[in-house]
Amino acid sequence: MTQLRIVVVDATSDLMPAVYAVRHQVFVGEQAVPPELERDAFDGVAIHLAALHGDHVVGTLRIVVSGGNAKLGRMAVLAAARKAGIGARLMERAHEVARSIRVKEITLHAQLTAREFYARLGYREEGDIFEEAGIAHVSMRKAIG
Repeated sequence: MTQLRIVVVDATSDLMPAVYAVRHQVFVGEQAVPPELERDAFDGVAIHLAALHGDHVVGTLRIVVSGGNAKLGRMAVLAAARKAGIGARLMERAHEVARSIRVKEITLHAQLTAREFYARLGYREEGDIFEEAGIAHVSMRKAIG
């Protein structure tokens, strides 16, 4: 996707309805996550990234910062745009943003189907497998600072 760009947005951005639509399609539509669990109070305070192909949001993730740590979540790429490196580009940009605000460590809850993706990016598993929104996950961590 040569026209792909990753932009930083906040909860008041005009892009947020499209970001939420991507998340809804992936999590609620594809993965049967209950709609009431897809959005939460962290959306209002998170740093959101949107992957744009032309003017269309095709992927997203959010960064929730707490002190010197950040938690990445709500990573979603539309089915038609997968396998094009968008997830890796989103993660690369998330690391850049986190470093710019002096975050030292990033955690995330990886769906088991995505844990190898995160491992390739340097994340290490910790703890036992657990269920979140009806989907098996594992905690992963990476030092970036």
